[in-house]
Amino acid sequence: MEQSTTSLVEGCRKGSRAAQLALYRNHAGRLYAACFRIIGNASEAEEAMQDAFLKIFTRIGQYRTGLCFEAWMQQIAVRTAIDYIRRQTPVLEELTDRYADVSVEEEEFAEENAAYSVQRVKDGLQRLPAGYRMILSLYLFEGYDMEEIASILDIKQVTVRTQYLRAKKKLLELIAYEHNG
Repeated sequence: MEQSTTSLVEGCRKGSRAAQLALYRNHAGRLYAACFRIIGNASEAEEAMQDAFLKIFTRIGQYRTGLCFEAWMQQIAVRTAIDYIRRQTPVLEELTDRYADVSVEEEEFAEENAAYSVQRVKDGLQRLPAGYRMILSLYLFEGYDMEEIASILDIKQVTVRTQYLRAKKKLLELIAYEHNG
């Protein structure tokens, strides 16, 4: 019989290796998927997921009972994956407000190319530069809003918005090129 997450958390707090293993087995797939979407490399995503679990197990005493444990774990995994990206790539470029507006052409291009298969989107996402992939993953897949992403990445909200729009445009271009090419 599968143990509840609450009992597994309590077991982990007591140092139970069996509880840690069960918690890992129950949640590794979801945390790996989150890391992979951000990092884009299977082996590095696996490493980030493993590091995230180490952080989860060492910080489990900081988890406040009553809050969503899965969301707490997901946040640790996402931040760990972001740290991996930061080690690989330079910090996102800060932009002035004059770059914040999206042209009408960009918006029309995005609307015209809105319907693509999930697989095409995933393939295109993997070909994006790490910074673009990170912004899109945090916004589209992890559900963070622009303000939260700015806080996580320690950059201005206008920079997040601009990088998101550029990433979306680049992704649509990649998908269209693959489709038509």
